[in-house]
Amino acid sequence: MKESVCCVLLYSARSSAVEPSPEADCGPGPVVLVYLGSLVVALLVGLRWTRQRRQLCELVRAARRIGDGDLSGRVSVHPRAPVEVRRLADAFNDMAESVRTCMEKQAAIVVDVSHQLRNPLTVLSLRMEMLSLSVEGKGREEAELIREEMNRLDVILGRLLELASSRTTLPVRTGPMAAMDLVTDRVVAWRPQAETRSLRLVVADASSAVLCVDVTLAGSILDTLLDNAIKFSPEEGRITVRLRDDGPMTTVEVVDEGPGLDPEDFERIGERFWRSARTREEPGTGLGLSIAREMAAVIGGELTFAAAEPHGLCVGLRLPRAGTGPTVRSSSGTRGRRRPD
Repeated sequence: MKESVCCVLLYSARSSAVEPSPEADCGPGPVVLVYLGSLVVALLVGLRWTRQRRQLCELVRAARRIGDGDLSGRVSVHPRAPVEVRRLADAFNDMAESVRTCMEKQAAIVVDVSHQLRNPLTVLSLRMEMLSLSVEGKGREEAELIREEMNRLDVILGRLLELASSRTTLPVRTGPMAAMDLVTDRVVAWRPQAETRSLRLVVADASSAVLCVDVTLAGSILDTLLDNAIKFSPEEGRITVRLRDDGPMTTVEVVDEGPGLDPEDFERIGERFWRSARTREEPGTGLGLSIAREMAAVIGGELTFAAAEPHGLCVGLRLPRAGTGPTVRSSSGTRGRRRPD
């Protein structure tokens, strides 16, 4: 009996699976239609997203080109692209054009200023050359120092012209230079300015280290440090320049007896246009240390800041060393410089 029932059930199941029902002849069922509709919608959405993603990738590539210095990078989108994508592309292109215009204006200003300054500088150099022939003793020595400073200025103007023409980064020319010679040159150059405020500008420590630096840029950084120290030191105070060897680097520290900085100021010192509340009454723009920090990074160095005891500021310039040994002279035009006291 059980076997008969099983055979009947099996036959009925096969019949229902093989013979289509009358409803099946009317076309696909609702489930199949929903499935096909979802598939079409997903396909359309996928195509739309792929097109938008391609346009966004093009935007990223254009941004990277501008970041690499190619200011011609622009984005073009399909006219039927979504409104949001077209607005984003238009805003990006407007920004890129503004950046290109600003960079061209800055380069033009640098070129114009450098070129116009070179003409009077050439005249002054020739007059100093003639003047040095008519003076004797200490006067001739001072005239020689002035002529050397004019030569430094001429080199700096030449670098600015190269920077404007290349539109990349500041040209760097490294070479060997004795650390003591570098410090001596700049201390001697700034001592007359310090004496106008009855300040003592002294070199406390000596070093036999030989640096591997761009002499012009390193000297310009020290000029900024000494200028700030003289500006913010009280009259009849003392400015100390120290040299310290630290592994592959040599640190030149300029220590003043000025008002110093508040503890929270050390997080912001070196930012463009930032000035401490303690020194805002003094003339200045807040750009000196920012530019000096950028130049230090270009030549492989670093600026450090610390509080001096009992008051004041200690600014350190870390420079890479080429080795140790006897003091040598570089070819930067340092002949005739006097050793600091």
